[in-house]
Formats: sequence, structure tokens, C-alpha cells
Amino acid sequence: MRPRLPAALLALWPGHLRQQLLWVVSLSLLGALGLLGGYTASEQASIALRAYENQAAALARNVATSGTNLILTDSLDQLEALVLRSADFDEVISVRVIEVGGRALSQVVRPSGQPPRLVFASIREKQAVPSGRQPRVDTDLAHDRITAWQPVLAGEPIAWVRVEYNAHALRQLQHLIWRNTLVVAVLAVSLCAGALVIFLRRPMKQLDRARRFANILPNAEGGQLPYLPGPVEFVELDAALNEASMLLRQQMLVIDQGMHKLQAQQARMGEQNDQLGAIFAMSPDGLMTFNRDDHVQFVNQAFLSLTGLEPGQVQGQSAMAVDTLLRSLVAEGGEFKGLDHCFDEGGQVMVRAGTPPRVLTLHGQCSESGSVSRVLYVCDVTRQHQLDQMKSEFLSMAAHELRTPMVSIFGFTELMMKREMAPEMRQDLLGRIYRHSQSMVAILNELLDLARIESRRGQDFKMVPADLAEVVAEVVGDFKPPEGREPPVCAPVPGPMPVQVDRHKMQQAVLNILSNAYKYSPDGGPVELRYLVGDSQLPGKRFAVQIQDHGMGLSPENLARMGERFFRADKSGNIPGTGLGVSIVKELMGLMGGRMVVESAPGEGTTVTLWL
Repeated sequence: MRPRLPAALLALWPGHLRQQLLWVVSLSLLGALGLLGGYTASEQASIALRAYENQAAALARNVATSGTNLILTDSLDQLEALVLRSADFDEVISVRVIEVGGRALSQVVRPSGQPPRLVFASIREKQAVPSGRQPRVDTDLAHDRITAWQPVLAGEPIAWVRVEYNAHALRQLQHLIWRNTLVVAVLAVSLCAGALVIFLRRPMKQLDRARRFANILPNAEGGQLPYLPGPVEFVELDAALNEASMLLRQQMLVIDQGMHKLQAQQARMGEQNDQLGAIFAMSPDGLMTFNRDDHVQFVNQAFLSLTGLEPGQVQGQSAMAVDTLLRSLVAEGGEFKGLDHCFDEGGQVMVRAGTPPRVLTLHGQCSESGSVSRVLYVCDVTRQHQLDQMKSEFLSMAAHELRTPMVSIFGFTELMMKREMAPEMRQDLLGRIYRHSQSMVAILNELLDLARIESRRGQDFKMVPADLAEVVAEVVGDFKPPEGREPPVCAPVPGPMPVQVDRHKMQQAVLNILSNAYKYSPDGGPVELRYLVGDSQLPGKRFAVQIQDHGMGLSPENLARMGERFFRADKSGNIPGTGLGVSIVKELMGLMGGRMVVESAPGEGTTVTLWL
């Protein structure tokens, strides 16, 4: 009967240690060099691929940058010449310039070993281009091609540059690395095997002598080897064998000590389990575990608090019952895909009904061993959700506010570049560009001011003694009301108004409120400025400047939100702004130890008081 495969393989394995060492060293060296070659090939291919991708992206970017003006001025002959020059590289397959609508403006292909040539596409032929405005690089190693897309931007994308690169050289590089690795491996194994044979000749003779001696060792406990003179290593080996024989008698003592240590470790593990239980009980994140029967095994207090459930509702319940309970918690209009979806990658988000609603994330993990089959985690991400909404509102607002002046500036400049016009008309357009640029600068300055306030929290404030009336008077003196409006009406100063203040920051706050007073009273009416003394809600003697307009005013709902970032009472968009001015004033007053008070009624105007 033929032996089974494992026995046959074992029969081929050499029995002598010297031959085994040769085989092990040779195979290990071959394996290490093979891994090194594979890793080197992979890394070199990755580096070369990135280099090719960067070359393709750089070529597309150069064509897009150089061809912007040619596309805008419809200079297609010069554009074709530019594309022909750009395609004159060995790795380039084709270079195309395609309008956003899909019409090809210029196409150049470079067959292998031939110079680049123009290809004229049909006017009706449409070619697909990427959406958005971000450049990208697509790699298709199956066909040895790299495709780079670069948008031609003039405020918005007007065309795309598509560059195709030949990546066939990557395969040749990998083959070369593997061939060199194989040659090095054969040479290294041969040299190492020869050196190992020479090195092991004498030690193996000595070891064989020790082996023969070990075969005649008595098996009785406490047996001793006779002392034999010889090399130091073998004398030490004899002594070690004799010592091992004596140590056998001490094994029971060692085992007993090990048992005591094991019991002590079990006790410590019990304490650690108690500590983990306390940590889970006090954790702000909810935790629920299921046993192997898929019933609730453990639930901490945070889970009950976040979901609003009682211990009796969930403890010992099945997964199906827990699924039903969670579905009952979903707010109206919300969605809950089911308990099993919580254990998918990424989990799921659930909005729990209540006042206010809570946004919870549910995700879990499954276990293949132990008494716990699944663990469900619940986290309260209401604050993060609110921050995401604020971020979305900010991005929408910033894009809207910056887009309007940017589109106007772009249109006016394009008109001035493409048309001849009278000096008066050119001057009028320059004035409009300047005013729209001022609007963009104002928006960016408010964003920078808010970011600076948040990052430094008053550390850059220079608090100095000053007279509040003098600080305000400087602002009023430099303020230019809108065309057709009267300057603010200032009441008499009741007397000295000493305050500790950052003059620049206080003037910025007064200027913001004064500008808003004129902005939100477009139908006219006086803007009044008064000084107040005393504030029962702040300790010590306080002084204030009060600015009142007779404009559109605020509803109670809008008044309650005054000071929120990005909140604007005017939803029509007719009044420019970012919704940051009042919130900046509120932050500045708080950092200077004061406060802002807003009073308003619809159709009666708004009064803002800044206390210090």
C-alpha cells in the first residue's frame, strides 16, 4: 500500500541535522529573497506608477493652464499647436481638449514610434467629461493606460484636458526586477550553502559525540552523568543535564506555586471584571450585549438614558423585541432599518423622538467565541449633527454671498476684455467691480475676525483705561452713512464714562451695530445714539452706548436668535450680509467683560445696548 502524502514528504526530509540546516537555510534564503523581490517589484511599480500619474497630471495641468486664454479667445489654431507640442513625448498616447458640453476643441494622437498628429472629430460627436471641477487621474493597468483629466477654469470649468499615458514600461520593470532577484537568489544560496558546510564540519563532530553519550543516560530520577573532560561547552552541557535531573524533584513544588499564582490571577481578573462593569455602568455611551441565544445579556445605564427605555423593557428580551422597541422610538419622518443593520459596516443613525429630538448612532460588533454573541453601542451625536447643520448652512451662505459679487466681477472683466468701450463706461464698470470686491472683502474679514476670536479667546486684546464716549465719538466721526441718509443723532454725554476696554475691538463692535442700524432701516428714519449709566445685571458701576433705528424691526422668534452665527433676519437676500456681525459683537463684548442687549418689535425698529 502506497504511503499517504504527508508520510511520503517526511520520508524525503533528511535525517541528519547538517543536511536539515542546509535545507532550512537554503529555503529560508530563497523565501526571503523571493519576498524581497516581490516587495521590491511592488514598490518600484508603485513608485513608477505614481511618477507616470504625476507626469500625466502635470502635462494635463500645463495644457489647461496654457490653453485657458486660447480657449477664451477662440484661438483654436494656437491651441492645436500647443496640444501638438505637449503630445511629443514617448509615453503619450493622446491629448484632447474637450468643451464642458462634450465637443472636442483639439485632439492629438501619437501612435507608437510615430510623431503626434491631429485628429478632427465631427462637430456632432459628443465626448463624456467628468462632472464637478476637480482634476483626477484614472489608472487602467489591465490595458497599460493612465488617463489624466484637468479642468480649464475661468471662474467655472469651460473645458477639460484629457491626457492618455502608456504604462507598458511598468510590466517590463517588474519582469526585470524578478529576473535579477532570481539570479541573486541562486548565487546567494550557493555561497551560503558552501560556507555553512565548511563552518559546521567540526561542531557537528562534537555534537555527534554528545548525542551518543546522551543515548546512554539512565532514565531513573536523580541519575548523574560521569564527568568527562573536554571542551568547555560540553562540560557545561554535562553539568546542565545533571542539574536538570536534580530539578525534576522540585517540579511538584513549582507546580504548587504555579497553582497558587493561577488562583491569585483569577482573583485579580475578578477585580478587573468588576472594574470593567463599573466603567460600563458609568460610560456616557450606551452598551448592550446579547448572549448566544440572541437575548439581551447586559445593558448599562447610559443605554437606558439615551433611549428612554426602562430596565424591565430590555433585560432578557430577544433581539426581535429590542428591534420593535427601537422602532417605536424613531421620531416622525425618521427611519430605522432594523437592528441587524446596526451590525453592518458603519452602523446607522436614528433620530429619537422627544423635545428636543436626539440623534443617536447605533453600531455593533459580532463575536465568534465566548458567551457574548453581539455587542450594540449607542452614542449621542446630537451636538455633532447640529454642528454639521451649521457647517452646511455656513457653506451655503458663504457660497451664495461670495458667488454674487464674483459672478458680477467675472462678467464685468470679461466684458471689458472682449469689447471696446468709452472711457466713461469703462470707469463705471471699474466702479462696480470695486464695489463688489469690497463686498467680498467685508465677508472674508468677518469670517477671519470670528476665527481669530475663537482661536485666541481674547489673548490678543489690549485692555487699557479709556472714556467710552471718546471711543464711540471716534467711530461716529469716521462713519460715512449711506448716500441720502443723515449721520446718527448723538445725545449729550452724561459725564465721564471710564471703562477698561480694547479700543480697536470696541470700535469694531460699535461700527458693526451702527452699520446694521442703517442697513436694516432702508426706508429711512433717524439713527439715534445715546449713553447710559448703570446696569443691575452686571456688578459695579457700568456704562453703555445705545444705538436705535426705526427700521423693519424683529419678530419675537428672530429676536430670540439674535447673536447666533450665520442667522439673518432678512431671508430675501436683498440685504447683503453673512449673519456673523452680531455674533462677533456678542463675542467681543463677552471677552471684554460686558454684554449686548437687543430690544426690537416688528415695524418699530431695533435698539442695541452695549454694556461695559
